[in-house]
Amino acid sequence: MMRFFEKFKAVKIEDDHASDENLRWAATALMFRALLVDGKADASELAMIRRIVEDEFGLAPDEVDQLLADAASQADEAADLYGWIKQINNRYSHEEKCYLMEKLWQVILADGVIEDHEAALMRKVAGLIYVTDREVAEARQRAAQKSGVSD
Repeated sequence: MMRFFEKFKAVKIEDDHASDENLRWAATALMFRALLVDGKADASELAMIRRIVEDEFGLAPDEVDQLLADAASQADEAADLYGWIKQINNRYSHEEKCYLMEKLWQVILADGVIEDHEAALMRKVAGLIYVTDREVAEARQRAAQKSGVSD
């Protein structure tokens, strides 16, 4: 399967690197928003975010910790999603956007419960990044299969 944000590993110049860091931050902040949207920061959802970041971004452990801390802080303080969405829309292919939806579903499904606020966030994000309802359903199904949750 395609590595999430494979382009992050092929940094050619420093400007690209800064842009890649912003994109990693935006994706991770969206995952934290999915964690926080129901008002409960469940340990299993937090562990899923850590696992996704470790598996997908190829960062050193201290870089993972810093990214998680920065994204958590911003997700809690941000008034809206649009800064993150702009980064994603500007740099992700449609396939990467669908893959991001799958990762967001993995975070939401980690605790085995889909709250109304979580489902609403997913509909909002999907609309903003131009992912169809069918593609969202497919991403949710793949996430459920990977996490062993019956959906």
